[in-house]
Amino acid sequence: MTNRKAYLRQGGASAMGVLLGVGALVTVVTLVLRLGPHYLDFETMKTIVEDMPAEQMHTMSIEDMRESFRKRFKVNSLRDFDLKKIIVIDRSKEGTLLTIEYEQREHLIANVDVVLTFYEQYRYQ
Repeated sequence: MTNRKAYLRQGGASAMGVLLGVGALVTVVTLVLRLGPHYLDFETMKTIVEDMPAEQMHTMSIEDMRESFRKRFKVNSLRDFDLKKIIVIDRSKEGTLLTIEYEQREHLIANVDVVLTFYEQYRYQ
C-alpha cells in the first residue's frame, strides 16, 4: 500500500523543468548551427595544407603556393577568405614556416557576439 501512495505522488516534470530543458536544447542547437561551420572551414584548411606535398613546399615560389592554395580553397568552397591575410609563408635557411591564423566573428543574439580564433603552424624542413 505504501508503494501505491508513492506512485500516486509522482508527477513527472514540471512546466518550468520542461521549459528549461527546451531552452537548453535550443541554445545548444543554435551554437552548433552558428559556430560549427567555422570549425569545419578551419578543419578543411588544415587538410588542404597537410595534403600539399612537403617536398614541393621548398621548391615552389610563394606566389605559386598561394595560387595552389587559392585553387584548393575554391574547390572546397572556402571563398570568403583572403589568403594573403590568413596564410603567412616565411622562408628561411632552416626551412619554410606556414602559419594559418585568423579570427571570425559570429553574431548570436541581441548585442552578443562570439569571436573565434583559429591558429595552426606547419614547419617544413
